[in-house]
Amino acid sequence: MNLTLHGRSSAFEAWVFTVSTAGLAVFAVAATSGTVRPADGPPGAFWLLVALVVATELFPVDLPKKGDTESITVSGTFGFALLLGWGVAASVLAFGIASAVSDLVQRKPLKKVLFNVAQYSLSLAAADLLYQFLGGGRPFSTGQVPAFAAAMVVFFVLNDLLVCITVALASGTSFASVIREDLVFKAWTSGMLLAMAPVALIVAERSAVLIPLLLLPIVAVYLASKWALQAAARRAEAESAAVAATEMAAEQARLVEVEHALVLQLRENDRLKGDLLATVSHELRTPLTGILGSLVTLSARDGVLTPDQRRDLVAMARREGERLKELIEQLLLASRFQNVPSEPAIHQLIDAAEVIRHAGRIGQLDHPGHHVVATVAGPLPVLAAPEAIAQVIGNLLDNAAKYSPDGAVIRLDAGREGATVVVAVTDSGPGVPAAERDRIFDRFTQVDSGPTRRAGGVGLGLFVARQLARAQGGEVLVGDVPAQSGCGARFELRLPLAMGLGGIAPPAWAGADAPDTQPVAGGLEDGRAPTSSPV
Repeated sequence: MNLTLHGRSSAFEAWVFTVSTAGLAVFAVAATSGTVRPADGPPGAFWLLVALVVATELFPVDLPKKGDTESITVSGTFGFALLLGWGVAASVLAFGIASAVSDLVQRKPLKKVLFNVAQYSLSLAAADLLYQFLGGGRPFSTGQVPAFAAAMVVFFVLNDLLVCITVALASGTSFASVIREDLVFKAWTSGMLLAMAPVALIVAERSAVLIPLLLLPIVAVYLASKWALQAAARRAEAESAAVAATEMAAEQARLVEVEHALVLQLRENDRLKGDLLATVSHELRTPLTGILGSLVTLSARDGVLTPDQRRDLVAMARREGERLKELIEQLLLASRFQNVPSEPAIHQLIDAAEVIRHAGRIGQLDHPGHHVVATVAGPLPVLAAPEAIAQVIGNLLDNAAKYSPDGAVIRLDAGREGATVVVAVTDSGPGVPAAERDRIFDRFTQVDSGPTRRAGGVGLGLFVARQLARAQGGEVLVGDVPAQSGCGARFELRLPLAMGLGGIAPPAWAGADAPDTQPVAGGLEDGRAPTSSPV
C-alpha cells in the first residue's frame, strides 16, 4: 500500500524523516545480512515469486467502491509467501525493490520513493518478529497458521497506521477521521490477499511451474473489475443521457406549449383586431351618419322645415359632431400614451374642488337622463393640469352613465384621505367583477353587460383616464362600493395633496362658486370643458 505524500508542516517533515530513516535502516540490514538463500526450495521458485511481487506492484487492480474506485496491489500475496518460505530479509528486499520500481515508473519524487520502501520494511519486520515470537518458522506447516494470522494482522495494521498518520499530518485532518475512511474495505481486501500467501508457498514448494496458475484468479478479478468499471461508466453515461433526454423532452414539451399558446394568442389578437375594427368603424359611423342625415334633411327640405325643426336638426348635427370629435380625440390620446407612456405634464397649483364642481356640471349637461350629485369637501390643493383632471372626471362620469339605468343617481364625491385627494365616481350599474378590475384599464377593453349597457364606445375611456392621472402623479383604480349602496361600481381618482394653499385660483374656464353638496343641473352655457390635455 503505497502513499503519495503532501504537505510541508514541521510535524509532517519530522514524521517522514523518522519513518524513512528507521525503515531504510531495516532494509539495509536485510540487504547486508546474508540470510537470503534463493537456492532454498524448488529451483527458480524464489525468483519467480520476486518477479510476481514486482509485476503485481506495477499493475494494481481497480475495484469499484461506493460510486468510486480503489486501487489495490496483490503483491502482498507473493511477498508474504517469501517471508514464510525464505525469511523476512527476502520479503523486505522483494517488497522494497518492487515498491521502488513502481514509484520510479510513476516518476514520484525520491522522498516519496524512499518513504514507501521504508513503510514496507518496517511493517514486514514487525510482522516477522511476532511470527517468530509465536513459534513460526521454516518450513511452514499447518501448526503455524495462528502465528501467520497474527503476523498478517500486524502487517496490515502497522502498514495502514503509517499511511493514516502521514495522511493526517499532510492534510491537517484528524487521525480518527482518516483511519475510519474505508477501514472495512481495506481490511477485507488486505486480509483476502494476505491469506493466499500460504497457498502460494505450498504451490511453490510442490512445483514452481504451478505458481503462475495463482495468477489466473487474480487476472479474473482484474478483468472482472475492469469490466465492472466500464459497465458502471457506461451506465453513468446512459443515465446522464437519459436525464438529458428527459430534460430535452420537457423543454420541447414546454416549447410546444409556448408555441401553442402563442398561436392561440395570435388568433385571439386577430379576432380582437377584427372586433376592434368593427367596433371603431361602427362607433365612428354612427355620429357621422347622424351628422350627414341632419345635413341631407336640411338641404332637401329646407323650404318646408319650420324654424324649430331646423334648430333641432342643427342641434342634432352639433351633438353628433361633438361625439365624433370626442371619439377621435380618445383614439389619438390612446395612441400617444401607447407610444410615449411617460410623457411629462405641465403642472400648476390649483384647487381641485373647483375643477371637480365644474366637471360635475358638465357631466350633468352631457347626461341629462341621470342625476349627477357632487359632494366636495374642499379646498383640495393639488399640483396638476386642470384640463387633465377635468377630462379624467369626465371620462369616469361617461363610464358611469353608460352602465347606469335611466334616471339613476351618479355620485361624484371628493375629499381628503391623509395626504391624498380622493375623487370618487359611484354609479348604480352592475358593478365590476373582481377578475376584471385590472383588465378594464387596458386599451379597447369593455365589460359588456348586455342590456345594462347604455351607450357605445371603443373601450378607451378608462385607459385614457388612468394614463392622464398617472401623468399628474396620481392613479385611477376601482374602489369598493359602500355596503349601503348595494350594487354599482366605484372608480377613484387619487392625487397627492399639495402642501399649502396660498395663491390658488380656479382655472379661467371653470364655473362660478357652487355649494359643497348639490345636484348639478343646468346653469352652464359655455359647453364642455376642453377634452385634450397638455400632458
